[in-house]
Amino acid sequence: MILPRLLTAVIGIPLILLSIYFGGVPFFLLVVVITIFSLQEYFYIIDRTGHDLQKPTGYIFGLLVLLAVYFNGSRILAPAQSQLTSITFTLALFVFFLYEIIRVSFSKKLETNGSITRIGLTLFGVFIISWPFSYILLIRDINPCGDKYSFFLFLLIWIADTGAYAVGKKFGRLKLAEKISPKKTIEGAIGGIFTGVIFAIIMWKILPLKELGLAEVVIVSFFVIVIAFVSDLSESLLKRDVGLKDSDALLPGHGGMLDRFDSFIFAAPFFYYYLTIFHK
Repeated sequence: MILPRLLTAVIGIPLILLSIYFGGVPFFLLVVVITIFSLQEYFYIIDRTGHDLQKPTGYIFGLLVLLAVYFNGSRILAPAQSQLTSITFTLALFVFFLYEIIRVSFSKKLETNGSITRIGLTLFGVFIISWPFSYILLIRDINPCGDKYSFFLFLLIWIADTGAYAVGKKFGRLKLAEKISPKKTIEGAIGGIFTGVIFAIIMWKILPLKELGLAEVVIVSFFVIVIAFVSDLSESLLKRDVGLKDSDALLPGHGGMLDRFDSFIFAAPFFYYYLTIFHK
């Protein structure tokens, strides 16, 4: 299990770091790929519940949310730049209901029973995946330090996750949330936090992040790591509901794309809002 996990990291990590470095279209395309596969895996999880979904509208508006964020500051869309995301979600609600009306009206198999579930679960997928992943794009676009902030966030989450895995495997005894993620331990979580914070201080010196103070880096990295752990458990909660360990087998040793990037679901929005509120 260690070798596939290592090989995936050796290939994937440099690819992601290079896309962060170049930014722009390469980084946007990376996030698009992550989002598409994550949506697919979310749909697979929901399929296991036996509920139907509006997959076409889910994919379309999953990508439109990313596009709305990406083009939010574009001069081409300047008249609507501050409202583009709101417009997209409003349009999504309209289209989801219109699509459902058409499906129920012309399908011999579908009935009105289940319409709420189909609309609600599809919209939830867009909201829980595309919306938070869009903050990964927003962080990279922060001027003038978006690249450094992105490197910091990705590396911090990866190192904390690796530290939690290593410490938990060696010393883990007390279960953190056994019903949701049986292998996660309190010792592993503490080890991940400690490893992550130490590495955050090192990154603070190397990058460097002069606009952040040392105490600030310690506090922010602590909260990012804890929130990333909650994000990870949140995705695990969905998987356990349908009896899955991994959302997919796309990434050997890591499960699916959603398994690899679930830590960003709440951590990326938190980090973005912190930076834009206190370091604008």
